Amino acid sequence: MPIGTTLLADGRRIPNLAFGTGSVLKNHDAQAAVKAALDSGFRHVDTAQFYNNEESVGNALREWLGDDSSAMNAKRDQVWVTTKYSGGEKGPLGELTESLGRLDLEYVDLYLIHGPWFVSGHLKSAWREMEEAQRRGLAKSIGVSNFEASDLKELLKVAKMKPVVNQIHLHPYIYHSSLATLNVCHEHGIVVEAYGSLFPITQQPDGPVTAALKGPSKRLGASPGQVLFLWVRAKGAVVVTTTNKEERLKEYLQIGELGSLTGEEVRSIDAAAQAQVIVDSSALGHKLKNDTFDVEKQDTQEELAPHEVRWILLRLIVCICFLFSTHLFGAWITGVSLLCISEPLLVLYFACLVMFVREMYRLTVVVSRSRSLRRT
Repeated sequence: MPIGTTLLADGRRIPNLAFGTGSVLKNHDAQAAVKAALDSGFRHVDTAQFYNNEESVGNALREWLGDDSSAMNAKRDQVWVTTKYSGGEKGPLGELTESLGRLDLEYVDLYLIHGPWFVSGHLKSAWREMEEAQRRGLAKSIGVSNFEASDLKELLKVAKMKPVVNQIHLHPYIYHSSLATLNVCHEHGIVVEAYGSLFPITQQPDGPVTAALKGPSKRLGASPGQVLFLWVRAKGAVVVTTTNKEERLKEYLQIGELGSLTGEEVRSIDAAAQAQVIVDSSALGHKLKNDTFDVEKQDTQEELAPHEVRWILLRLIVCICFLFSTHLFGAWITGVSLLCISEPLLVLYFACLVMFVREMYRLTVVVSRSRSLRRT
């Protein structure tokens, strides 16, 4: 399927659509999901040390590549593998060696620093290790992720080899607030990769951007998600997304067959986004560190809802059991509620009551969001 590629500053070409293994796959076995993506036609797999699933990604790659060594080498050239340095005592070079072992690969196509906070105070030495990884052939290309304009400028002051990619959170609602970063990338020939681009329909389904998607969606016979990916492509960025549904894989791969948005359609989406201010949680990355990566879940919120509901219901059941037991058990033993004779238990009781109210509210929000998503 003609998804196409983008030329990097180092002369290599990166596929324009990547299957990400963060989000719902983080800390989980990603083998089946990655294998399904590869079988469907994805030729770009994006993982990270932070996701804690590189080994299962490697298993999927090995399964897809097959056992025949000559065929394996030929197929290896057909798939682009990205991983990221997410901190660690061994530094970027040492941690990449560990990643290659888990992935069972001789090299990765792209190695990124997952966020500036992972190299705070030692950016220059960390980037020297990234450059060394490229010189040794362990990483064919090197870049960064979640770097803002100021971070990029600091890096460019010390870099002998410029980063060729900056993977960032990008969707219409934060496009204008991201312009400083995008402009630095454009000025220095740094290709942007965009994750979290489905935010408008997964987190703000009733927002103004959703309405702006209807026109191009009807004209192209495309889903709102496909239109958002076409918007990303119109901005010159590579799409990074994920799903655990086969029909979504096919839907995402079809964007190469839909054509492009018109200039007027892109401007209409941009204008609609300006009507609603959204705070980009990734901009808080320097303070929140790991919390930044929660934004990567935005591409699969419709698939997270059942998981969230299960945990909410479990906590509600625990709360209900405790609340009732404090009354029933106390009445059975002493003839009065335990709350009447135990001050610490009374405090715990009210804490549990607060949790019950909070979880009921969360359940309402999740169910409401799921209904909104089904309408889109």
